[in-house]
Order: sequence, then C-alpha cells, then structure tokens
Amino acid sequence: MIPVNLSQSTSLPGWTTVLCLLVGATAACLWFHFPLTRSTRALSSVKPTSDSTRSARPGISLRQVNPDKNEANTDIDIIAIHGLDTKSPDTWVWVDPNDPNNTVNWLADRRMLPSRVGAARIFTCDWPADLRQQSSVPTTLHESAQSLRDSIQHLKVNTTRPILFIASCLGGIILIKALEIDHQHTKDNADSPSLTRATRGVVFLATPFRGTAFKNMPSLLLKALAALQDQTVTALIDYTLGATPDLDELTKGFITLTKNHNYQVVVFWEARNTVLLRKFHLAWIVSTWILLAWLVALTSAWLLDLFSPWLLVFFLLWLPVFLSCQPQLLVDKSSATLSDFKTQRLDRPHVMMNKFAHSNCTNECKKDCTESDDFGHVSRKIEVMLKTIREESPLEQADGWIRKRHYTQEKLKIERLSGDTLSMDRCYINLAIIGEPRENSEKASETDAAPHKSPFTLTARLKVETPEKNIQVELSSLFDPRKDSEGQTTNPRRILIHGRAGVGKTTLCKKMVNEFIRRSGEFRKWNELFDRILWVPLRKLKGWSSPPYNLEGLFCYEYFDQHLNCSILAKELFRTVDSNGQKTLFILDGLDEISQLLDDNHPKFSFLKHLLNQPSVIITSRPHVSLPRGVHSPDLKLETVGFYPAQVVEYLRATFIDAKTVEDIQSYLQRHQLVQGLVRIPVQLDALCYTWHSFEDKTMPGTMTAMYKAIEENLWKKDIVRLEKRTQRQVRVVRRSEISNSAEDEVQLLEILAFTGMQSDVIDFEPRHRDAISEQYNPTGTNFVLDETLGHLSFLRTSDPSSKDRDRNYHFIHLTFQEYFAARYFIRQWKAKQQLNCLQLSGGNRNYIEPATFLQEHKYDPRYDIFWRFVAGLLDADGEALGFFQTIEEEPRDLLGPTHQRLVMHCLSEVERKESNFTGLRARLENQLAQWLLFECDFMGSSMLACEMECPEQVLVSTLKQTSEGTRSIFLDSLSRRTAVPSSVINVASPWLNDCASKRLCIAVLGLLRHQHNGLPETILQGIAAQLKDQEGHVRRAAINALQGQVDLPEEMLQGIAARLKDQDADVRRAAIEALQGRADLPEEILQGIAARLKDQDAHVRQAAIEALQGRADLPEEILQGIAARLEDQDGLVRGSAIEALQGRADLPEEMLQGITARLKDQDWYVRLAAIEALQGRADLLEEMLQGIAARLKDQDWNVRLAAIEALQGRADLPEEILQGIASRLEDQERLLRLAAIEALQGRADLPKEILQGTAARLEHQDADVRLAAIEALQGRADLPEEILQSIAARLEDQERLVRLAAIKALQGRADLPEEILQGTAARLEDQERLLRLAAIRALQGRADLPEEMLQGIAARLEDQDADVRQAAIEALINQAELSLNVLSPYVKSFCKALLQKSFEKHLYWHASDRGFIGVNLTRISLRGSQHEGKEAVKLLLQNGATTVAMETDNRY
Repeated sequence: MIPVNLSQSTSLPGWTTVLCLLVGATAACLWFHFPLTRSTRALSSVKPTSDSTRSARPGISLRQVNPDKNEANTDIDIIAIHGLDTKSPDTWVWVDPNDPNNTVNWLADRRMLPSRVGAARIFTCDWPADLRQQSSVPTTLHESAQSLRDSIQHLKVNTTRPILFIASCLGGIILIKALEIDHQHTKDNADSPSLTRATRGVVFLATPFRGTAFKNMPSLLLKALAALQDQTVTALIDYTLGATPDLDELTKGFITLTKNHNYQVVVFWEARNTVLLRKFHLAWIVSTWILLAWLVALTSAWLLDLFSPWLLVFFLLWLPVFLSCQPQLLVDKSSATLSDFKTQRLDRPHVMMNKFAHSNCTNECKKDCTESDDFGHVSRKIEVMLKTIREESPLEQADGWIRKRHYTQEKLKIERLSGDTLSMDRCYINLAIIGEPRENSEKASETDAAPHKSPFTLTARLKVETPEKNIQVELSSLFDPRKDSEGQTTNPRRILIHGRAGVGKTTLCKKMVNEFIRRSGEFRKWNELFDRILWVPLRKLKGWSSPPYNLEGLFCYEYFDQHLNCSILAKELFRTVDSNGQKTLFILDGLDEISQLLDDNHPKFSFLKHLLNQPSVIITSRPHVSLPRGVHSPDLKLETVGFYPAQVVEYLRATFIDAKTVEDIQSYLQRHQLVQGLVRIPVQLDALCYTWHSFEDKTMPGTMTAMYKAIEENLWKKDIVRLEKRTQRQVRVVRRSEISNSAEDEVQLLEILAFTGMQSDVIDFEPRHRDAISEQYNPTGTNFVLDETLGHLSFLRTSDPSSKDRDRNYHFIHLTFQEYFAARYFIRQWKAKQQLNCLQLSGGNRNYIEPATFLQEHKYDPRYDIFWRFVAGLLDADGEALGFFQTIEEEPRDLLGPTHQRLVMHCLSEVERKESNFTGLRARLENQLAQWLLFECDFMGSSMLACEMECPEQVLVSTLKQTSEGTRSIFLDSLSRRTAVPSSVINVASPWLNDCASKRLCIAVLGLLRHQHNGLPETILQGIAAQLKDQEGHVRRAAINALQGQVDLPEEMLQGIAARLKDQDADVRRAAIEALQGRADLPEEILQGIAARLKDQDAHVRQAAIEALQGRADLPEEILQGIAARLEDQDGLVRGSAIEALQGRADLPEEMLQGITARLKDQDWYVRLAAIEALQGRADLLEEMLQGIAARLKDQDWNVRLAAIEALQGRADLPEEILQGIASRLEDQERLLRLAAIEALQGRADLPKEILQGTAARLEHQDADVRLAAIEALQGRADLPEEILQSIAARLEDQERLVRLAAIKALQGRADLPEEILQGTAARLEDQERLLRLAAIRALQGRADLPEEMLQGIAARLEDQDADVRQAAIEALINQAELSLNVLSPYVKSFCKALLQKSFEKHLYWHASDRGFIGVNLTRISLRGSQHEGKEAVKLLLQNGATTVAMETDNRY
C-alpha cells in the first residue's frame, strides 16, 4: 500500500481557488452582518412620538433644540438639514472615540451655537435619508424637496419669520430644490405663505453642487448589495455621482434666487480625506495591511515556487478597487463651492463637517486640535449672517428705519416750557370711556350719591375732571378685553380718542410710540399684539401731492422719503400690512385737522377711508368731528382727561427738590379751586412750576387771568433772550414795562394770530393761514420775519420741528393761551375804541366790527366762555371792568335767563374783590344772582348754578342766610354736590347741627359735610359724631355717611361708627358697614363685627356685609366659611353677592366650588347667572360642573342661557358648523331653544344670509317672546335688506307693547328709512304706553329734516303728562335746524317752560332780537313765521315767550 501525500496530490490552482473563496466568503459575511445589525439598531430605536412639531407627512419632523426660546421672545428661526444616509440628531453629534457616552450636539449645547445666535430658535429637520430603502420605488429629488417644503410650512408657527438654514451635504441640494418649488408656487399664489420670502440665508456644509467621490464607486456593487437585502438604492444617489445638466440648472436657479431675494450664503468645504468603503464597513479590504498581505503572499509564492496565475488574476482584480478607494476628499473644493458665494475651508473630513467637539480648547486638547478653530469659523459666519439678516431684510430694514431714523428722540421728545425734556415717566396720559346714556338706568341711592359735576364749570369745559372709576382706562390696557354697553365681552382693536385742543393728543401719540419701541414691560401686551406702530400725523396728508394715493405711496412719503430704497421698503411694508393688517397698529393723529379731505369728491377721500378702516387703528380727533361716511364704527370711544390729583402731587415732587415748595404750592391750590382745576392740564402745571419762584416777592395770583399774566411775563423773559433783544444778565433785573416794550411786536403778532384763529375756528396755523395774517400784520421799521419769529416763541408749538420754518404748522401750547391772547387783542381795541379786524381764514373775507357789537353777538356763544373770562380779568387789572359788565347787561338778553347768569358769574370770578367804581354794579349783579339761586331751588327742586365753582362765595353765604328753612335744605343738598364747599359756607351751616329743629335740615347739613375730605375741624367732626346717637334713624345714617369720607378719623369715632353695626335700624347698620368698608387698617374686633352681620335679619345688611368683606385678601377661614354659608341664604341678592365675593379667589376649597355649582339650579335667574360667571374663568372645573353649566343652555331666562353659551364657547369666531347648529334650533319645537338660538346669533357680523333670513322669519312667530328676541337679534345691523326692515316696521303695530318698543329701537338711528316707516314710528307718539311714546321721540330725535306734521306731533308731547316724555320732546325740537310758528304757536307756553327748565341743565339761550334764534351749545335754531307773517310772527312768538318766562321767573331779571 502506497501512502498518499495530500499536499502533493492537491494542485496549486485548487489551493488558490480555496483561498479566494475563503476571502470572498469572509467579505460577504462582514457585509451582511454590519448593515443588518445597523439597520436593526436603527429600527429598534424608532419610537412613537407625540412631539407637537411632527409633521402630518410620515418621516418628516422639526424639533426645537433650544427649548428656552419661544416665538414671542425670538426673531429668527435656524433650521438644520442633514445629508444622505444620516438622521437627526445623530448627524450633528460628536462622539468621543474613547468614551461613547461623552457626546456633544453643537446645535443644542448651551455653550456652543445657542450662545452665539441671540434671540433665535434652533430646529433640526429630520427627513427620510436612507441610502437603501424598503420601497420598490426610489425617492426622487423632487419628492424629497416637496416633502421638505410642505413640512417646514406646516410645522412653523409663523411662516413670515426669517429663516437661516444650515444644510449638510446632500441636504443642501434638497433645500435649493425645495426653494425652487416654493418660488414657482409663490408666483402662482402670491398671497400664500412663502418659504422663499421667509428664507434669509443658508450655510452649506460640504454640499456637492457637482457630485462626490462616490462617482468612483462601482454603482453595480451598490445595487447588487441592496438587492441582496430586498432593497433599492435611493434615486438621490444620482446627484452624488457627478455634475449633471439638471444639477447645473438647479444651482444656477438658486444663484438667481439668491440675488433676487438678497440671501446671505456661505459654503464650507472639507480639507481632509475620507475612506469611501468605511461607509459600508469594508474599509479593511483596501487598507494598507491588506496590500502588505498581498505583497507578502505574492513574494512568498514566488520564492517557494508556489506561484499561480490565478493568484495574480485575483490581485489584479483587487488592485483597481484598492487604488479607487484610497482616502480622498468626498466632496472636493470644486464641487462644494460656487463662485458667487463666500467660501471657507475646514480642516476636517466629510463625516466631521457637521460635528464639533467644543468651542474652547483646554489643556487636555492635543496640540493639533482644530475643533475650536473650525467651530469658531462656522459660528462666526452664522453670527455675521444673523446680524445682516436682522438688519437687511426689506421688512426689517423698513421697521428698523422707522424705529431708529423716523422715531428719533427729537421727534418723540416732549419739551417743557423751560426747554428741558420731560421724562416719559412723568408724562401721565389719562383716558375715560365715552359712555352712551343707558335707558331706564336705576338712580343711585342717597348713600351712593357722589359730588355732582356741573357741565358749565371751568374744569368741566376743559375736560380735566376725574372720571368715575368704572370708565377710567389705563393706556397700557387699551387693548384688553372689556365689556361693552350691552354686557358683551369685546377685544377692542379700533379705538377713537377724542381730546380738546391742547390737551396732549400728540403727546399721547408720542407716549404710545415710545413705550412700544422700547418694549416697556407695562406695554408688553402691545408688543405681543402688534409687530409695528405706524404713527401718521394726518395733517401731513394735506401736503401730499403725488398720486396714486395708497398705502404704499403713504409709506414712501411719510417714512422712507430719505431712504435710497424707498420704493422697495414701501412695497414690502405694504405687502405685509395688506396680508396681515391685524399685526400693524396705525395711529392716525388729528382727524379734525383734515376736515377738507373728508369730502366724498376729494381725490384723497377714498384712500383716507381705507386708512381709517384699518383693522388695528387708534384715531385721535377733537370732539366735534365725526367719522366720515363709510368708515367702520370704533370698538371703543375714549376721551383724554387731565392729570388726576395724585399725579399733580407726583409731578410737583419730581420737579421741586424742596419739600417746603411742594407744600406751599399745594396750599395755594387748595385756596384757589379754579387754579387747582387749571393745573390738571399738563402744560398749565408745567407753566405754574416754571413761574412759581417769581412769586416769592409778589402777591400770589388769585384769579385765572392773574395766573396767566404771571406766566406770560416769565415766558417773555426767556423769549426776548432767544430773540436777542435782551441778554440773560439784563433779564434778571428787567422791569415788566421793559419786557412789554422789548416784545411789543411779538405780543401784537400773538394777539392777532390768536383772535383771527379763534373767530375762524382755527387752532393749527398752516402756512396759508400765516400768509393771510401777515398781510394784516406787518409792523414797520423792523426786520420782522414771521415764520422765523414764531419758532422762537414759547407760547407756540409745532407738530413737526424737523421741517423747515416755512412749512411748519403752529399751535398755541394750550387753547386757553390762544383765548388769553385773543382777549388781549379785544381789550386793546376796546380801550382804543377801535374796530376789531375780523379776518375769515377759510375764505379770506374781512370785516370790521365794534368791540361792543361783537360782545352782544357772541356773549352767549360757548366757544367764547373762557375768552370773556379773560376779557373781564384783563379789564379789571386796568380798572375798566365797569363798562364791560354794563355792556353785558344791555340788550339783547337771553330770554330764558340761566345762560346770562352763568356768563355774569364766570366773568365775576375773574374780577378781584376790591373797592372800585365797579363795586356798586357788582353788588347788584350778585344780588340778582342770589335771587336766581332761590328761584332755581323753587322751580327745579335743586340749583345747578350753586354747583359751579365760579359762583361767588358771598352769594352762596347770603343766599343761605336769607332763605327759608325748607328752601335752605334744598340749597344745602345742591351745595353738597360741589367738589369743594367754601369754608365760610361750612361755618354758616355747621352750627345748625346742634340747634336746628328740622331733621331734614340736619340731614342736609350732614350731606353738605359728607364730601368735604380736606380735613374738617375737630369741633365739626365732634358735632357730626354727636348725631350718631340721634333718635332719628335717617339722621344717624346721614352722620355715618358724613364721617365715611374722612381719612384720619380718631379711634373713638371709628368705634362710634362700629357701634352702629348693632343699630336697631337696618339702614343705619348698612350705612355703618359701608362706612367701614374701605378702611384697610380695621381692628380685628371691628372686622368680626362686620362678619357678624352676615347673619343679620335684614337681607340688605347681609349683602352689604358680604360686599364689605369681598375685597379683602387676608380673610380668616371662618369668615370665608361665613360668606360661603350665604350661598344658601333665603334672599337671592344675598346669594348672588356671596357668589361674587368668592368668585375672584383662586384657592377655593372644592366644597365651596360645589356650593357655587349648586346655585346653577337656583330659583332666581340672577343667582344662576352669577354662578356661571363665577365658574367661567376657572381651569380646575370638574366634569359635573361643566355639565351643570351646559344644562343652563335650556334655562328659562335668556341672560342665563347666553352666559352659559359664553362660558362654554368663549369664542367670537365660531366655525360655520356651530353657527348652523345654533341656527337649526330656530325651527325647534321648544320655544326656549328657539329663543336661545336667536340670542346666541345676536350681534354677529359674519352671519350667513340664510341665518339672517331664518331670524327674520321669527318676526311673524305667534309667540311674542320669539318676535321680541328676533327684533333684538337683528337690531344694530347696518346691512339689513329692505324686506327685513319692512318686517321690523310691521311690528310697530304689534299687540305686545314690548315688541312695539323693540321695533322702534331697532329702527332708531337709521338714516335711510322709507317715508312709510317714519310715519309708522311717528304714529307711536300717540301710544298709550309712555315708554313707547318716549322711544318714538328718541327714534325721530336725530333727524334734522323732519316734516312739519311730525314736528307738530313731537311738539304736542310738550304737554304730555310724563316728565321724561316732555324732556325728550324738547330735546328733539332743539335738535332741529329751524322751527316754525305752525309747530310752536299752539304750545308756546309749554315750549318756553320746557326751554327754561332745560337751560338750567344745558347751555341753552333764547336770543331775543329781531333775528331771534335759540342757541344750543354751538348750534343755532332759526325761528321763522309763515310766508305771510314773516318777522312780525316771530316777534309775537318772542313776546309770548318773554311773558311766559317772566311769569315763571317772577321777573327776576
């Protein structure tokens, strides 16, 4: 047997084959192992997500990686897009090779990119980027790009926010394709959100614009390997293999897009090589040690004589793979860069181009570490790009230019009379709601009465009285939700602010702009609501003469006139405002100054109407100007009011360091009530402060005129230096006469300017006005330049100080200064016995009139009220008041009387009480005034004349002493309504507390003392306290009320009031509770005493106790429990008050919430209503509580149903399906549900036509309640069709009076009613129901062109048995432009009596001359006879009227 040698029996080619098979098998195993393992890990790591940023499109998501930033506090979004065969966040994470747990995400790490980008949010975008896909259809570039675009637009909250993209590798190609798609879509849909417009910059990290080194990889190998795993290679791989025509076209399009949209672009390219097969875990095949192995194998085979050609063949097959897969740049510089963009080299391989380890190298770093350098290169470029983006996007440029270059400090500064700038912190702006008078409002009880504000007093005319708390509005809360007059919650966005001339409307605008641009914390809500404020002084529209007149043109004209890219910025701002007008707040300042543009035929009217109709707008105007036709009604009407008393004190303390000076000024103001009212006007307070130190060696001014003379003198001292007529040193010792001589020309200029403007009703003097005046005033012998001079006078202001002198508009610092200088001109001509030069600035007409004649014609004109005060004061200073008052007393006189007495009274207030030739006439005038006070008390049951601060103190005292005891009580009641009562009057009245026999008089004295909060003497306080023990309950209650307003009551008086908590009279107990209610420092025993009244036998007392405890935050638990126990009270009002007391407390225990919830089923509707409102705003309601509210949707009372709907829905923008659901209830069989549906639809502006028709159909319903609700639902809608109006008018004949009443109200105020509807309304003048007669008069009242037969019907109501109807009738008649004898003659006595009564309450006078007319405020009603009777008939009417008035007044003239 021969042994066999295996080594010899096996051929060499066989061994080679075996070797190759072994190598191939090993490679294949490794290939399958690593990808499958990796895929398994990837799949296992995918978890369901509830991330709010995940797209509806599968596989696409945006995730914010710096969650501390939100949309409100950021301005730019950064979105990072990864490349092919990667995912987020892994692709952005650096992993320590020595410690896999040590990772850094440079996009999220607070120390890295977030620390460099400021107010920017950072997102990562994760998209399906697998190289090999399970789908049989490969994802194309277009599909991926479309998906990316849709996802970003779907996921971003605000698609107009600027975006900076960071695109890694192929993510950059997908991004520019997405931008191409979006650009095409935007061209077809201009109004849709645009990713192209939102994009501001792109950072490309090794993006292959011309392919990658993958082109050297055999594509068949990739496809074969993918096929082995039942996968396909993504079609995106084609864009990595090299430059293609499609890729070239795509990059060219992106370059064009970049230029058109001014994108900021930076590209980074890699500088280190990459082993391509490392991606597939096959890098070992082409490694250096494999090459060495081959060389060793070949050499060994040669030396051992084992060489085989097969070995060489396999080596030669492997060698090209080795050579092609050597480390190289995956995306080289030529592919990663474009010549049009900035480039930057990073010394790192491709896989590390989107990963950075740290931003600052440490000692532990290797010497060749480039992490911090490379991160610094990338982050610095991003920082620069962000800065540029913030500054250079067209919209940001526009906003920045307006904010920094238009709203300059110079433009927004508020200059004091001293020349110093007033800090915005001391610029107090007070606003009050202009409320509509509510019908059938309940009169306040005696205990709730407040001091009456006379409409005729100086402070009322100047609008500087403190408004009631419930109508005060803080400027910062202007846009807060609030209840309207109907109790509905509104979000005001369109606001109209009225303000008299010189009260600071422009200052208000500056304040709003300043607070907004400096993002004041108090005005944070404004910055959340609006992106920008556009302040438009409307007066500038008059100088705009370059059509077309549109918003884009306005922006160019007003804001960007000096900008090189004016049209670009204006166009971008217009596009933004046009697409999202809610986010831009327009402040349209001075509607009254462009009255000539409000004509329908004016070329700018259409644009002006569009401007006024902006969705977010504040419009300022003087009160007499109305919004033009076609302009939407405002959501909120406000008026500016003066400083509040506390603000005056704050201003003084901020102005004077010396506390003694502040005390002296306060003491002076306390003694001079008229001046105290004046300084609530900001500029007047500033003037007083500027002038105060000049009073040190002089007599303090006692009248308004004396105050103005002192202010004038001090301001002229400043101005003659500015005019270079005196030096600063000379001014310190200059005499008054020397000041007058130095400024003689300028004084006369101001006098003529003021008088001409006043009698032409001009307060803002334009260049054309000054041109007309300069012809009248041209002093000889001087180098007087009008426009240059005006700019140096402290008495004038310009709204645009940046414009040229010639182009400026000027106005007096306050209207009262214009009236003061106009009065100076009048007395100059009066004393010189020369005519007044009356130039009409509107038409250029000029006429001359004697001063006495001017006085007779205008003495009752309310526009001249303050003017005549100044005339009286200035003439008195010169000792010539006598002739002026004699002329006032001459005919023609007010036939009625009260208006004449007010004129005399106001003028007397400016005449100092001293011995002169005027003393005798003054005594007669004051005696006549005293007689009128007594007559008014008898005729009206009160005295409005006595309420005025101008009523002479001596007249009040003498009247009080000479009147009977019955009239004395009436007179004291009237005096108690004054804001302040002279001490002499108090001294006369207070002794009557001790010795008056009449309890009524005692109560009247206590009522007088009630509102004197300036500190009553101790003796008077003791006298009041003594009445706490009076036997009469009404007296005890009046005594408590008198002590209630005193600030620092002694302890024994507080205890005396507290003792009345146990009084036998329930009204006294309630008054005691109310007196103690507002005091924060009540002892514990008094607080417990109030709490004990929670169980009082009288419901009103229990209710008062709850209200007294309601506002206290620190109530003990037992008192809270005591209030909660009242939820079960037998009285509904008490239960309602208990709910309201608990309503605002956030920490209520569940049992109290349950107690409130139980009241949802209360027997009283107002308790159920209160329970709903108490639960409405709470987020912690249990399911059963919500169900309880929902059950009230079927409540029998519509107020409760409506409250339930508001509580559950809480939305003004209900979707169509909900509206349709409510509308479907209009046909429900249940009456209550039909009512609820109509009430829910009431007042909605967006109702579809079919819902309106369904509501109108209910007007014919057999149920009166349904008809009533349907009318109310339609009421107030301006766009009702003719047939619906006719249906409402048909209800004027309804058998139910409430339905008839609702129909009248629904038709009221409509200007275009047909004649037959007007006749139907007039027919209700004879209705047997007083409310219907009243409503009919009010419906006709606003029409100035009523037919004579309707006027006769109204005149007949002058003899109505109801006083309210008679008052409404006289109101309707005095709203007419003219009245005829045919209307008045049958009712002349009733007419005259009604006029007389009205004249005590309103500025109303009957001018008894041949041209007889009735004056009502600023309007005049002409009196005409028939065609045959003419003037004789009017004279007859005047005689009859005079006889009637004389009989009523007992000839008190």
